[in-house]
Amino acid sequence: MRTDEQLTVAIVGAGLMGNWHAHAAQKNGALIAAVIDSSAQAANTLVDRYGGRAFSDLEKALEHAHFDVVHICTPIKTHVLLAKQALKAGKHVIVEKPVAPTCSELNDLQELAAMKNLLLCPVHQFAFQRGVALAREELTRRTRDPLAVSFDFASAGGVGRETHELNHILVEILPHPLSILSELWPEAPLEQEPLFVDNPRVGELFTHSYHQGFPVTVKLSLNARPTHCSMTIYHEQGAIHLNLFHGFAVFESSAVSRFRKIMAPFALSLNTLVAATRNLAERALNREPAYPGLRTLIHQCYLSVQQSTPGPISHENTLAIATIAELVESRLAHATMTQMEHGA
Repeated sequence: MRTDEQLTVAIVGAGLMGNWHAHAAQKNGALIAAVIDSSAQAANTLVDRYGGRAFSDLEKALEHAHFDVVHICTPIKTHVLLAKQALKAGKHVIVEKPVAPTCSELNDLQELAAMKNLLLCPVHQFAFQRGVALAREELTRRTRDPLAVSFDFASAGGVGRETHELNHILVEILPHPLSILSELWPEAPLEQEPLFVDNPRVGELFTHSYHQGFPVTVKLSLNARPTHCSMTIYHEQGAIHLNLFHGFAVFESSAVSRFRKIMAPFALSLNTLVAATRNLAERALNREPAYPGLRTLIHQCYLSVQQSTPGPISHENTLAIATIAELVESRLAHATMTQMEHGA
């Protein structure tokens, strides 16, 4: 495919993420050829907004419409079947995380994609935010590795969900910090061990591990409020704070003095205000109202399709993240059983 050819895409799942994928696809110059959803009303609503034809299932869309790329924005349990359908039909696939419920199923899909020379890319959009790119640039100028890295997420994703679903939602969130680690330090593979996992109550997850020799702590909560999503890189040459909800980064100086200690909270607040304002203005100018990083990731996926080059997220990276998530989920299941036994 030539890079000047307009890509045509299909959106599978006309819910919240289907809407934002269609928005990002359109902003990246793609033509929406089909919208697939079992709800005719949902599919037609998205068609009215972005164009294309509405279909009740992917099989009918593959038969009656032409498109190059399939965006899968449906519940996880449907991912494998839909991705297989699309790949077997010769379509490139961009799929919401996780790609598959298990590493075994993911590996099968990756082998199918590789055999057909097709893109299979998970939506790990946090790693493609402007703030992460700025942090990466700053880290390349520094002569040493970080002292430590921490992630702190508080999500409303568990609202209205059954108690038994909450720990699984935590595992669905976990690829975000893992993908950022891979983006900032791609030369170091993600380590499966040692990995400490603490699940003090349902909907709360704390992990502690190492990446490239420095400690990494991840705190995920479905109960803490207000909701937030942040990362801090502790470094001898000054801390780097990333706001992952909004996609910007703030840098703190490493200089030490009594005056700087007094002014530190004011300086950080001012720098945060400036960075947040600039970021909001850029997003408004680029018409990126939500999910920062999504449009950049999709843009890179489209370039990979047009240029027949590897996708922005390697199969090895995708599998490593899925392997760690599966390991954490197994430990959470064990912790749940232990809690039930003690409560009995």
